[in-house]
Amino acid sequence: MACRRLAALALAMAASCAIAAPEAVRKEIVDRLQKQLPQLSGAEFALGSAAFDDALRAKIDENAGDAAPIVAAGHKVWIAKFKDGRSLANCFPNGGRRIVGNYPQYNARLKRVVTLEMAINQCRKAHKEALFDPTDAATMGAALAYVRSLSDNLKVAVRVPPAAEPSFENGRRMYFTRMGQRNFACASCHLQGAGERFDGAALSPAIGQATHWPVIREAAPVTMQARVRECLELMGAAPFAAGSDELNDLEYFLSYLSNGLPLKANVWRPKAP
Repeated sequence: MACRRLAALALAMAASCAIAAPEAVRKEIVDRLQKQLPQLSGAEFALGSAAFDDALRAKIDENAGDAAPIVAAGHKVWIAKFKDGRSLANCFPNGGRRIVGNYPQYNARLKRVVTLEMAINQCRKAHKEALFDPTDAATMGAALAYVRSLSDNLKVAVRVPPAAEPSFENGRRMYFTRMGQRNFACASCHLQGAGERFDGAALSPAIGQATHWPVIREAAPVTMQARVRECLELMGAAPFAAGSDELNDLEYFLSYLSNGLPLKANVWRPKAP
């Protein structure tokens, strides 16, 4: 019965946002969660599930050093010379410093959302280098861990120009769509159920979910899209492929919801349930 109520609420929320502009959608969700979780300050939403768990926050601090070797490995990937003498660092403004808050971005020429992973592979393709597997922790994961560390504490500032609104709407629609054998939507847990516990862990709120990726779990970087794919499997749904338009649009939607919140990459997390 509780599951059916959550799913119904998700559908009602989806309908209420169906024709709203992106900023109206964001404001409605932010206002709702702030009323639902008055104990949290604005910046605390960026802590995700740790905002509701003092013990987890202590463990995050205790295990902060786990990120150092991954960031160091990512730095080597980032500055490694291509055959033409260039590197990933040459493809991004300021060598990649202070850029992450603007991703994902909408590319008007490609008419699709471009994530940071895609931008990294676009650079490699332009220089005739083999593309990184988006799921590979040693290459793409490490590179993300490093470049995102260069934007720590900066604020998320994702833009949705008019041409990108269909992509944003697609991400929003998927967030509120029931999927899989359990008939859940992402919003069932992370909007209606935010702050409650599932399988012993607190459920993170929708706003703030885009701020702390990759997380470091079992000494490896886990990207936001990898975690979404895990969640889809928990819902009993077939996960979309890494780097698919579906996951890119969902990441775009979630990142826009987190506008104004501080970034903090490479946060430690315990083994997934």
